[in-house]
Amino acid sequence: MRPSVIDDRAFTGLEAAMVFVAFIVVASVFSYVALGAGFFTAQKTEETVYSAVEHVGSVVQIVEPIMVQASADGQHIRCIVIMVKEPQKGADIDVERVVVTVSTSESMQTYTGATRWRPIDGGRATENPIFWQVQIPLFRADDPLIPEDLVIGQNQRFFIEIKPPDAVPFTVERTAPVGMNPSGWCEL
Repeated sequence: MRPSVIDDRAFTGLEAAMVFVAFIVVASVFSYVALGAGFFTAQKTEETVYSAVEHVGSVVQIVEPIMVQASADGQHIRCIVIMVKEPQKGADIDVERVVVTVSTSESMQTYTGATRWRPIDGGRATENPIFWQVQIPLFRADDPLIPEDLVIGQNQRFFIEIKPPDAVPFTVERTAPVGMNPSGWCEL
């Protein structure tokens, strides 16, 4: 009979296998958490991109040209007429909430309200027009609601900013024409 000797080699191998399995389980849980966070981040990024594309798609567009009418002496601009097109995807323009700002290097004037806007149906007989026309008077004689005259003389740069309530605002820069005919119209 042989003396009984305890052989620990099997238990050492079993302990090593258990530690190895524990490392595999911890690594798989960690990788699952890392992949989940990556997928979450990718999803939020995709939502942000789609939201930005939708927001940019809702830009109101100016239909060229911008028209200006000269004052009675032909030295200044009396009024500006701009035609805008509704945003893509059929979003309506809420002209009651649109803010139009006309500015020069010396002064600035802000216009709100729907009284200066006129719908142009663009050939479709629906209640939502495709085009809108806004007339911006610059002299108090033309509109008594204007608190001060905004004077834009010949060859003077001016900016028009249109800020719709739920769309991207945009700005156009123009220069008043030289040699305007008194009370005449010019394209810019």
